[in-house]
Amino acid sequence: MNTIARYPLRHAVRTSVLALMILLSACGGDFEEKQSSARLYLQQGDEVEVFRDDELTSPSEDARIVVRHEQESDRKFVTVLTGTAELVRGAYYAHP
Repeated sequence: MNTIARYPLRHAVRTSVLALMILLSACGGDFEEKQSSARLYLQQGDEVEVFRDDELTSPSEDARIVVRHEQESDRKFVTVLTGTAELVRGAYYAHP
Protein backbone atom coordinates (compact mmCIF):
# COMPACT_ATOMS: atom_id res chain seq x y z
CA MET A 1 0.00 0.00 0.00
CA ASN A 2 1.49 3.31 -0.98
CA THR A 3 1.51 6.44 1.18
CA ILE A 4 -1.15 8.23 -0.86
CA ALA A 5 -3.67 5.45 -0.14
CA ARG A 6 -2.76 5.28 3.57
CA TYR A 7 -3.68 8.89 4.38
CA PRO A 8 -7.39 8.61 3.47
CA LEU A 9 -7.56 5.32 5.38
CA ARG A 10 -5.95 6.86 8.49
CA HIS A 11 -8.31 9.82 8.23
CA ALA A 12 -11.34 7.52 7.98
CA VAL A 13 -10.23 5.47 11.00
CA ARG A 14 -9.54 8.57 13.10
CA THR A 15 -12.88 10.09 12.14
CA SER A 16 -14.68 6.84 13.01
CA VAL A 17 -12.96 6.60 16.39
CA LEU A 18 -13.73 10.24 17.15
CA ALA A 19 -17.39 9.80 16.15
CA LEU A 20 -17.65 6.67 18.32
CA MET A 21 -16.15 8.47 21.32
CA ILE A 22 -18.59 11.38 20.92
CA LEU A 23 -21.51 8.99 20.58
CA LEU A 24 -20.51 7.02 23.68
CA SER A 25 -19.95 10.13 25.78
CA ALA A 26 -23.32 11.56 24.73
CA CYS A 27 -25.16 8.32 25.51
CA GLY A 28 -23.16 6.96 28.39
CA GLY A 29 -23.55 7.35 32.05
CA ASP A 30 -26.43 7.80 34.39
CA PHE A 31 -29.46 6.02 32.95
CA GLU A 32 -32.66 6.08 34.99
CA GLU A 33 -33.43 2.39 34.78
CA LYS A 34 -35.52 0.38 37.15
CA GLN A 35 -33.13 -1.34 39.52
CA SER A 36 -33.33 -5.04 39.88
CA SER A 37 -32.48 -6.46 43.25
CA ALA A 38 -29.61 -8.87 43.45
CA ARG A 39 -30.46 -12.10 45.28
CA LEU A 40 -27.96 -14.27 47.07
CA TYR A 41 -28.88 -17.78 48.15
CA LEU A 42 -27.02 -18.51 51.37
CA GLN A 43 -26.35 -21.92 52.85
CA GLN A 44 -24.55 -23.31 55.85
CA GLY A 45 -21.13 -21.70 56.32
CA ASP A 46 -21.76 -18.69 54.07
CA GLU A 47 -20.80 -15.27 55.44
CA VAL A 48 -21.59 -12.05 53.58
CA GLU A 49 -21.34 -8.36 54.35
CA VAL A 50 -24.74 -6.69 54.59
CA PHE A 51 -25.65 -3.09 53.88
CA ARG A 52 -28.52 -0.74 54.64
CA ASP A 53 -31.77 -1.85 52.93
CA ASP A 54 -30.60 -5.46 52.50
CA GLU A 55 -33.24 -7.97 53.51
CA LEU A 56 -32.84 -11.55 54.71
CA THR A 57 -35.78 -13.58 53.47
CA SER A 58 -37.00 -17.16 53.11
CA PRO A 59 -35.05 -18.79 55.94
CA SER A 60 -35.47 -22.55 56.12
CA GLU A 61 -37.13 -24.03 59.21
CA ASP A 62 -33.78 -25.10 60.66
CA ALA A 63 -31.97 -21.84 59.82
CA ARG A 64 -29.69 -20.38 62.49
CA ILE A 65 -28.17 -17.05 61.50
CA VAL A 66 -25.66 -14.84 63.31
CA VAL A 67 -25.19 -11.11 62.69
CA ARG A 68 -21.74 -9.70 63.49
CA HIS A 69 -20.98 -5.97 63.72
CA GLU A 70 -17.36 -4.76 63.52
CA GLN A 71 -17.31 -1.56 65.56
CA GLU A 72 -14.02 -0.12 64.28
CA SER A 73 -14.95 -0.36 60.59
CA ASP A 74 -18.75 -0.15 61.07
CA ARG A 75 -19.27 -3.20 58.86
CA LYS A 76 -21.95 -5.84 59.40
CA PHE A 77 -21.86 -9.49 58.40
CA VAL A 78 -24.41 -12.31 58.32
CA THR A 79 -23.28 -15.91 58.83
CA VAL A 80 -25.54 -18.90 58.22
CA LEU A 81 -24.78 -21.54 60.85
CA THR A 82 -27.41 -24.07 59.72
CA GLY A 83 -30.06 -24.18 57.04
CA THR A 84 -30.49 -21.75 54.17
CA ALA A 85 -31.76 -18.22 53.56
CA GLU A 86 -31.99 -15.66 50.80
CA LEU A 87 -30.41 -12.20 50.94
CA VAL A 88 -32.05 -9.55 48.77
CA ARG A 89 -29.73 -6.62 48.14
CA GLY A 90 -31.23 -3.18 48.59
CA ALA A 91 -30.66 0.01 46.64
CA TYR A 92 -27.74 1.08 48.86
CA TYR A 93 -25.67 -1.90 47.71
CA ALA A 94 -26.18 -0.97 44.06
CA HIS A 95 -25.22 2.71 44.56
CA PRO A 96 -23.39 3.28 47.86
